[in-house]
Amino acid sequence: MTLKGHRKQVVLFLTAVLLPTSVLVALTLRMIRQERELTQKRVADERRAMIREVRQDLASRLDRLVRSEAAALAEHPERIGRREYVNPEVVLLARAVDTRLYLPCDAAPDGEGRSVAPRDDSEFNRLLGQAERAEFAQWNFALASARYDRARAAARSPAQAGYARLQRAPSLLKLRRDEEALREYEEVLSLPPGVVDEYGVPLALYAADHLLWRGSERREAVVERVGSELGSAEWLSPAGVYLMKDILQKTIAGTPETAAGSFRAAAEDELRKVLALVQVTEQALSLKEDFPRLGLVPFPGAHLNNDRLLWVCYGQKPWLVGVSLPLTDNGSLLMAVDFQRFSASSPSPAERLSDFPETFSLVAGLSVDGTSLSPDFPGLSVVFGPAAEEAYSKQRSLQRIFYFVALAVVLSVTLFGAYLLWRDVRREVQMAEMRSQFVSSVSPELKTPFTAIRMFAETLRLGRSRNPASQAKYLDTIVNESERLTRLLNNVLDFSKIEQGKRTYHPTPSSLAEVVRAARAMEYPLKQQGFELDVRVDDGLPPVGVDLDAIEQAVLNLLSSAMKYSGASRWIGLVLHRDGDHAVIEVADRGVGIDAKEQEKIFEKFYRVPTHENQSLPGTGLGLALVEHIAKAHGGSVEVESRPGEGSIFSIILPLERGS
Repeated sequence: MTLKGHRKQVVLFLTAVLLPTSVLVALTLRMIRQERELTQKRVADERRAMIREVRQDLASRLDRLVRSEAAALAEHPERIGRREYVNPEVVLLARAVDTRLYLPCDAAPDGEGRSVAPRDDSEFNRLLGQAERAEFAQWNFALASARYDRARAAARSPAQAGYARLQRAPSLLKLRRDEEALREYEEVLSLPPGVVDEYGVPLALYAADHLLWRGSERREAVVERVGSELGSAEWLSPAGVYLMKDILQKTIAGTPETAAGSFRAAAEDELRKVLALVQVTEQALSLKEDFPRLGLVPFPGAHLNNDRLLWVCYGQKPWLVGVSLPLTDNGSLLMAVDFQRFSASSPSPAERLSDFPETFSLVAGLSVDGTSLSPDFPGLSVVFGPAAEEAYSKQRSLQRIFYFVALAVVLSVTLFGAYLLWRDVRREVQMAEMRSQFVSSVSPELKTPFTAIRMFAETLRLGRSRNPASQAKYLDTIVNESERLTRLLNNVLDFSKIEQGKRTYHPTPSSLAEVVRAARAMEYPLKQQGFELDVRVDDGLPPVGVDLDAIEQAVLNLLSSAMKYSGASRWIGLVLHRDGDHAVIEVADRGVGIDAKEQEKIFEKFYRVPTHENQSLPGTGLGLALVEHIAKAHGGSVEVESRPGEGSIFSIILPLERGS
């Protein structure tokens, strides 16, 4: 098919197919991009809704914690000095006055005789001073012991009495009165929790430190005493907490691993509690130091965030720290909440957004992957998990697959239709070209015999030749050209019938030898062109059921083709022989031959090998196509053996009847 002569049709075809296809592809890609943008917007909107839910839930729960703790303090103000809170998430309650923070361990107990009073002119302090001078200045341990005992008798509180016993015990040890000294330590060890010195250290802990190496029974008593101090929930001073830690570590280090397991396990358990208390105490001290810089103190007449607390995330083990509006004349209430415990006990706001396919976590600090919770909660972020992205990614993948499948189906149908249209157009163009070539080829084929017949017929009618031999020659030429014209017309008519499906054959048992001998009708034109026809027939062949006229036409077509393509050679062979259950008719020549890649195409209608020599040779391109059709109609086939420059052998192979 040549594009040059059909440029308009090609342009119209490309416009009709490629333009709608391009528009369809562009629309599909646009839909996919819009779907991705809508998905991202939906995720962002749902995340904002989730953050709003988290913020509201967090503020509501913290408000409830503040109200419950404030109500409990209003009924029992002394609870602020104890570690017993209404809510387990609360780790610290303290008072904020102006820009200063007062921790529970900072306030010295008042009026209950639980701590040693500062030095004054009381009888207790006078005797205590005399005892210390006797011990440290005069090195009179007996006198010091007696005066410490008199000071104990003059004590006005359990704390003063315990302090006197603690001071007397070393004097007794120096006097080798160990048992009496140990009893003094044991008396101090049995003091109630909360009896402390002027530094807030429980007196019992001093006695515990001295009794630690006085036998396993006393070590067990020391561990029990430390446990009672921890169980009392009294806020201890940092010095007291560190002393408990030191006592327990010495106890564990001094207890062999082969000792009673329960005692060592109890000590290790108490140490874990003390270490947790140390961490809380250290973070509380840091909070006290940093408190003026946090900006949490409400000033008179101010209303922070609509009467709500401003919560700050603070510390390595994060606390949520907030200061309420003034509750009493003694300042405001500061509350610290353990963030991990608080967030673990928080109900998931995702339950209110059941269609939100994403997990999230509330984290302390500004996370790179997180979103700030709110200005009301500086230092808190919400980090979302990959669930939503994965869910929507799968959804987008399914939609994308659907779009691409639909696009592929539409494109396949469109391209297949385009292919069928292109094939039909190409076929029509080829048929038009073949018809044009056929007409141009048939015209000389028809004109030549007509011209010869007319010329010799007019010569005879005018009586220009009186020689009988010449007249006979003219008549033979007229007959030969008529037969040639008949063969040409028969080929055209038969091919037309084949195209219309109307060509029928009438096989009858016949001798193929007659068909071959009938081919001697070609002897005259062969002789005129100087050809030698070598005919060999195997007479032993049985009759074959064939249409004699059709087989004769096929043989004559092969002989005519051999004449055209013999080149300089003037020999043509015609052989009839038997090959097993088949009869074979061979037509051979020693002409130009056929290239191997062209041998499958020569049996196509109107096809002629595109060589320079063929352009000058007459022909319609129908002869070999008719030969193949006739052979196949009789249940046989046509084979060709050829090499360029060595000639060709065409074989019509027909089946014999079984038993023949």
